[in-house]
Amino acid sequence: MRQARTKASAKKQTELSRGRRERASVAAELPLVLWVLFMVIGFPLLNLSAAFLRVTFLYAGIHFASFSAARANTFLTPVDGKPSAVAEGNAKLAQVKAAFSGLDVQNIKTEILVTNVNTLATTSSALPLSKPADQSVNTYQIQVTADCLGAPLLPIPTPVPIAGVSKPIVFTLSARQYCENPQGLTL
Repeated sequence: MRQARTKASAKKQTELSRGRRERASVAAELPLVLWVLFMVIGFPLLNLSAAFLRVTFLYAGIHFASFSAARANTFLTPVDGKPSAVAEGNAKLAQVKAAFSGLDVQNIKTEILVTNVNTLATTSSALPLSKPADQSVNTYQIQVTADCLGAPLLPIPTPVPIAGVSKPIVFTLSARQYCENPQGLTL
């Protein structure tokens, strides 16, 4: 009987020590596993989300620039101290670029889009209209387009450049609004 108890207690001791060893190995490996998960998945995902958040700010800036440009009185030449559509679009994008870090805006282009109401044919021009606007035949829009860069939070050096993780994400963004003063598009 005593021998049965000894075998049972020895078996129990073996199971306890085995469980302790398994728990100890998990506890020893956990920091390494967590570090790998953070560096391989977590941190690059954080960088990518920061870059896309910055691009979202740029899209809002492009939209605001086109809205402001469409409300301008003239297209290219400022009149009576009021800025032109081109100057207004450039100024609004410069404000957005200055307000947030990690943003860059290049190649800003402000255009007039003329759409024929009957045929829906659209033409674009970066210069003022040569003839006065005829709203019975055409609709007039101002479009602002720019090449935008959104940088990651902290670029991670990688052997192969990855947009949003180790280098900026580059987008060409554009927005258009109907012109509020089509007669000013000739100036």
